[in-house]
Parts: sequence; C-alpha cells; structure tokens
Amino acid sequence: MSLKRILRPVIVLILAAFVLSTAGFGQTRTHDISLQFGVLSDDQVLDIFKDIIVVVISLGNFAKDHQKFSAVPFVTYHYSTNSRFGFGGTLGGYSSSGNLLRLSTNLVAGDFKETSYVGAVELDYHWIMRPGLQVYSGAGFGVRIRRGTYTDETSTDKVTKAVPTFHINALGVRFGQKVGFFAELGYGYKGVLAAGVNAQF
Repeated sequence: MSLKRILRPVIVLILAAFVLSTAGFGQTRTHDISLQFGVLSDDQVLDIFKDIIVVVISLGNFAKDHQKFSAVPFVTYHYSTNSRFGFGGTLGGYSSSGNLLRLSTNLVAGDFKETSYVGAVELDYHWIMRPGLQVYSGAGFGVRIRRGTYTDETSTDKVTKAVPTFHINALGVRFGQKVGFFAELGYGYKGVLAAGVNAQF
C-alpha cells in the first residue's frame, strides 16, 4: 500500500475538519491533561516489520526473535491561551522482550528485555471545539532513553542509549465536556492507535 493512498483519507478528514471549524467554538480550555494508552510505537513497528533486527553488543551479534511488546502509556499536559492552539509536554514509556538468536548459528542463545522512557515537547491544533466534540491534530519531538538487558548462555550485557524521537498525531477525536474520552491515529512514540481520558479546565 502506497504512502499516497494512506495519506489521502487523512488529508480529506483534516480539510473537512478545518471547514467545519468555522462554525465556532462551543468549549474552551486552558489546561489540558491526558492519560492514554497506545499500541505500536515507531520502534516497535520497525521491530515487527523489519526482517532481521540486529543487536550488536559486547556478547556478539544477535537477532531478535519471538518479541513481545507492552502497551504504550503516556501522561500529557498542554497549556492553551486561545483554546485552538496548545503547547506542553509528555512523559511515558514501554518495553519489549524476547529471544536472542546468535547470527553465526541462528540458534537461540539467550533473551533480552528493553525498556524505553520518553520525554517530549508537543503542540496541538483543535480544528473543531464544540460541546461534547473536539477534533484535533498535533506533533511532538523529544528524547527516548532505551535500557536493554541482553543475556546469553554465560553472561549479561546492559546497554543504555539515548536517541531522538518524534510523534505525529494525524487525527484525534474527543468526546465529553470537562472530562472526556479520546482516540488518536498517528505514528511515533505514542503508538499508531491510542485512547484515553482527558480533563480540560
């Protein structure tokens, strides 16, 4: 499936939301706090769809196999002066685990566990703000700290690495008044799909 085919319905929805937003605001926000759980962060997606994920550590060269992924929880705070634009930050993390295959023999040599911690700054734009319904998009950029523990037949290696990370929230929909529920579609550190609870005051 081409990127153009994937992006076309998202662009149509965003344009429709922009046109509908001219109907005016029915709800205001200054402080915006969310707790959400997502699935498939960007690095988890790569681990799933890339044929071989190579782990190069002091124990040797390994490939990941039979991976298991945790949910992707995040706590987010945004501040808004006009309800339409918001700016803030988010904190969260997730983990993955599985077997290590030694590349030289392609046999199981041990296991691994990786835990990632993410801190990022974010902004959002609300296309529609009506009583009971909000439609929005957003983006964020930050740092992911990954701590990995890799064990083979004889020893254990621990590696900590910091890498830049990002998130694009293509489309979010919120239902409710001061407290509401929301769902988001995007790509990055918060996952491809996410849902949670949100408070605005």
